[in-house]
Amino acid sequence: MRNGTTEEHYLSVESEDLQIAFNCNRIWAHTYRETKIETMKNLDLSGDETVLDVGCGQGYLLKLMNETHPGIVSVGLDVNLVDLKKARRRNSMQSNCEFVLGDAGSLPFKDGAFEAISCTAVLEHVSDEKKVMHQIWRTLKKNGKAVIDVPGAFHLQNKLSDLFIKSQGVFPFHREYTTGRMNALIKECGFRLESFSSTRFVGSLLLPVVETAATVSGRKIVWCRNTFARIICWGGDRISSLCGQRSYLKLLGGSWLFKLRRQNLQL
Repeated sequence: MRNGTTEEHYLSVESEDLQIAFNCNRIWAHTYRETKIETMKNLDLSGDETVLDVGCGQGYLLKLMNETHPGIVSVGLDVNLVDLKKARRRNSMQSNCEFVLGDAGSLPFKDGAFEAISCTAVLEHVSDEKKVMHQIWRTLKKNGKAVIDVPGAFHLQNKLSDLFIKSQGVFPFHREYTTGRMNALIKECGFRLESFSSTRFVGSLLLPVVETAATVSGRKIVWCRNTFARIICWGGDRISSLCGQRSYLKLLGGSWLFKLRRQNLQL
């Protein structure tokens, strides 16, 4: 992998247009969307909360939340200005949605500002995971909800990613989590675990190979469309549902979603 932190990497590079990538690779798009949908479901939004998406990227999760729950007040924070501008344009029709340039390890919000916070595909890339978790705890209201998405250490997709993607140095910094490590972090940072589930089974075998091929060739993969992609996505959805019902099948997913409550502790 490259030297340095992911924060430094994202500050120095232009972001990719995800919509173009999604159009070329329906399996990737479906996998990405599945994680966002499951994150939103686990937040259990009633429709009138103030919600923060830490590491909002290009604003896909916020758009989904705003369209599904138009009464919420939502905020997206990201370290990359290019992504943030794309997120603002994607949510331009939402008057109750704003975007802030900032670091997940130093959230520029007052204590207890949010009823719910999402943080997907972020914690594994930051240099100080505890600092980010403490910031999420601080900015949540008492008994507020948080959903954290992290890659599982034993997930098949991540093992293949280790072989293919990491060898190409796609990301400068990346970690994976066992449930034991994550549970210890959750407890240490003042949260109570409500539930966890496996997501992103779709494309677990194909996705790392496709991403690596795109990285090595420098071209978009265009064959993951049409009937083939629909069959993979349909089958993956069926197996994802099965994984959620049987704990030993959670290893087949691509990431874990941890649903948390902020405990009223003084850290």
